[in-house]
Amino acid sequence: MMLFLLAMLASKEAPVVVSSLTTTQLAEYCRGKDAEAAPNFCTGYIIGEFDALSLSHEICPSPTRASTLKVVNAARKYLRTHPAKWTSAPSFVVRDALRAAFPCRHR
Repeated sequence: MMLFLLAMLASKEAPVVVSSLTTTQLAEYCRGKDAEAAPNFCTGYIIGEFDALSLSHEICPSPTRASTLKVVNAARKYLRTHPAKWTSAPSFVVRDALRAAFPCRHR
């Protein structure tokens, strides 16, 4: 059984990303103070990703720990402090940031 699972994971193809937005571009859009969650492209992108991840139970925010400001702050800080990840698709980098900020206990 374990060998079967390992074989399945090894043969799994990389996900297809069709966005023309790069993580470098997103990081540029997200420049500024983390405490500012102005209604702009950066905030919209991050909140959209947050909503999708929350609905699919990829992240587990609690009502007391999640707010627009906290979500945007977590993603902006992650983008700023992980430039080595900018070669990945922006949705993956924001996903990683939000998973770190709002982990699920069952993982």
